[in-house]
Parts: sequence; structure tokens; C-alpha cells
Amino acid sequence: MRLFIALPPAEAVAEELGRVIVLLRAKGGPVRWVAPENIHLTVRFLGETDEARVPKLRSLIDSIAPAFAPADVLIDRLGGFPNLRKPRVIWAGLAAAEPVERMAQMARQVELAVRQLRFEPEKKGFQPHLTLGRVKDPRGMEQLAAFMESYRFTPLAVRLDRLVLFRSTLTPKGSIYERVHEAKLGDERLGG
Repeated sequence: MRLFIALPPAEAVAEELGRVIVLLRAKGGPVRWVAPENIHLTVRFLGETDEARVPKLRSLIDSIAPAFAPADVLIDRLGGFPNLRKPRVIWAGLAAAEPVERMAQMARQVELAVRQLRFEPEKKGFQPHLTLGRVKDPRGMEQLAAFMESYRFTPLAVRLDRLVLFRSTLTPKGSIYERVHEAKLGDERLGG
């Protein structure tokens, strides 16, 4: 199973980001855009995982989620990793604030917990963002990059209130995500 742990936004927020993707897509460029229903904030990518490890991952989520209050954040900008001149990933970013620091603390706890389950250490630090697209080839990105640099993002309020273990199935038409297990932040288990 290809797994990751994430914080998904509410459906209305994903739909609004889908409208932003439509604007970006119109500028061209070799980008594979994310389906709005697949937009999420990754806490920890786990990769290919033996199904026998899922019960321990469920317990991990159930133990960490209640310790953190839901995060009310603003999505306030667009960007690219590593930069907009040669992006590999197009993203929507979160305003720096106390809730973002709490999410970073949660990510650190998840990282420590998955290491105890013998997952390899995460090489990259936690960078809170919502991936909108993945660039297939950085050439031909000039018009899209210029548009993104000048685009004025109307801040979008989002409440991230659940920690979810997702299964990702890769298909020729894009990834299909399935919620394997989730727990509400600061609340009781939802099941799964």
C-alpha cells in the first residue's frame, strides 16, 4: 500500500482551489494538475507500506490527533518548489501564524512516531503547503510563472480539523486517494 498522512481541507476550500487551478491551467505549461478532491496538506509521506503496519498507523493517528486543536489558517499565496523559475511543484501556501507552528509540532510528533515504527527518517523538513500541480518539464513555464508572480491571491480561510491516513493508488489518469483511517483533531476517533 502506498500511504501518507495528511490534513485535508473542507470540500468548499478544495473547490475554491480548483477554480484557481482552472486559471493556472489556462496559462499553459507542462503541468499535471491535482484534482480538487485530492488537495491536502501532507504531514508525512510513508510510501510503499506493508498492510500489516496499518493497525499501528491507525493507533498513531488516534493518539496524536486529540493532542492538537484544529488549525484555522489562511491560504494566501501561490508558489513553486524549489522556485518559480524552475518549479517541480506548484503550491498554495499558508500564512505564517501560530496554527502553522502547531501543525509543524504535529508533524514532528508524527515523524518521531513513524520512526519508532521503523520508517526511514524524512529527508525534507515540514513545509506546510497544498500541492496544486506537478511540473513535468520546467521548460515552457515562463508564462505560468509570470502569471503566478503577479497573481493576487484572495486569502482563503481554511480549518484543518482531521488527521487522515490516505492510501494512494497511481493510475494513468492520476492518483486516486482513499481514506484508510482518520481522527478529528482535539476530539474523539472517527473510525475507519
